[in-house]
Amino acid sequence: MTSISITLLGTNGWYSSVTGNTLSIFVQTSDTTIILDAGDGIHKVADLCPEVTTPAYLLISHLHLDHISGLHTLARLRFRQGLTIMGPPGVREILTSFIGYPFTVPLAELPYPVTITELPEGKISGPLSLTTAQLVHTQLVYGYRIDVGKIISFCTDTGPCENYLHLARNADILISECSYLPAQESPEWPHLNPETAIACAIEAGAKKLVLVHFAADLYTTLSMRQEIRDKAPSFPDLIIGEDDMVIQI
Repeated sequence: MTSISITLLGTNGWYSSVTGNTLSIFVQTSDTTIILDAGDGIHKVADLCPEVTTPAYLLISHLHLDHISGLHTLARLRFRQGLTIMGPPGVREILTSFIGYPFTVPLAELPYPVTITELPEGKISGPLSLTTAQLVHTQLVYGYRIDVGKIISFCTDTGPCENYLHLARNADILISECSYLPAQESPEWPHLNPETAIACAIEAGAKKLVLVHFAADLYTTLSMRQEIRDKAPSFPDLIIGEDDMVIQI
């Protein structure tokens, strides 16, 4: 089996800063392209791949601006076989309005076809094999478990919950949010600190853990991210995400 390449286009939560762009992950296999969330980092797809030739899917976790603001740059990208945007119920109506005048180039005027599909919870069959589950946040958020020969789990903007564990179970790679500083908690605004993210990954049996979505107002330097290794429990294969990092699985 050929390797799967995962590029961290943006690893910040809330807003872009000197530490990085807001959240977007670029996954390439030999026959599929998958983008996880569309924060400001998504514009880098054009530099990495001037023309995407494989079927392309953009999975939106939810509609907070730091996860969709990069949709403004869709006109810069090129998807030869078009782009399928997928997300939770309600995503079609909001994105059809958001990707259009007066904000940006409308969907109908992009140089490739775009379709928007609202996903139910559960196992989804089709060209892209995935499982969706609702996570715990202030609005509807989906986590994803994607089967591309390897299992990629993507869970952002959530507190600890059973669905997080369900999606991460025995995953080859778990890409998890880590908004809060070590020991920090705020139940009224559910997110994870590094200790909780690592504990959940261990309980789920994930093989590799990638921490992303570091709150820009809390993790103000990249060195603060690296300090997690000294303050949180150890994990056999822990990657502390930074923009433009490339991971092979």
